[in-house]
Amino acid sequence: MHLRIYPALWFDNQALEALEFYCSVFPHSQILEQNATVVKASLANQLFIGINGGPYFLPNPAISFTVICESRQEINALWQKLMIGGSSLKDLGHYAWNAYYGWVQHQYGYSWQLQLGQAKQIQQQKILPNLLFCGIHQNQCSQALQYYQKIFPDFQRHQLTRYTSGELKGHIQDCSFSINHLELIAKDSPDTHIFDFNEAVSFVIPCKTQQEIDYYWNYFTEHGTESWCGWCKDVFGISWQIVPKNISAILKGKPQALSALTSMKKIIIQDLLV
Repeated sequence: MHLRIYPALWFDNQALEALEFYCSVFPHSQILEQNATVVKASLANQLFIGINGGPYFLPNPAISFTVICESRQEINALWQKLMIGGSSLKDLGHYAWNAYYGWVQHQYGYSWQLQLGQAKQIQQQKILPNLLFCGIHQNQCSQALQYYQKIFPDFQRHQLTRYTSGELKGHIQDCSFSINHLELIAKDSPDTHIFDFNEAVSFVIPCKTQQEIDYYWNYFTEHGTESWCGWCKDVFGISWQIVPKNISAILKGKPQALSALTSMKKIIIQDLLV
């Protein structure tokens, strides 16, 4: 069984502050680990990390987070907290796709979509990363799903609806799927946007072996781009961190390992252990 993928959020030295804020917003949340660079937290019993990476990447709505809620009261409570210092991207109300829904961008720049859902959905995973295919990747959601189905051994598609009229007829209106036990939502944007996927949100793939690291790295970078320290982008511009599952333990208290990591693109586990 493959280890669960989890999201990483980029901050300009606000990772601890932001994740503590999230812990105050979402029940069943806590800070798990922290150092000057990385903060690890459980939000609604889901693993997230925050990275103090500097002022290089700013979040935008190309990747947001959908929160499945049991009641209007729960949505109202979350909305009130997330709106502190934030702004509404789509006001709370009844929409064709959900009986009670709202989209808010909070003070740290990340955006959250709140909607009613069934208890079964909530038990499986309460917070779902939401991929909006727009910008230079407009209308590429279907190709992306095919791409991810080929690479991820535990890929599962749960639900898919398509636009039935207009210029987007046949394109994906909404799809829920899972990759290595992380459930996500993906859709083709009905509107034109100038923003696109960037490194502000990346997805960490914890790997058990060097062979597994090689597999993901080679697949993503064949038509994507390499970066440093295990980071790469796939052909659709979505960022991934392909790392050993025990990367924190490998680096802890070992400046030579950290120095070796910063000189790598693809991570070579053996070279971190010398």
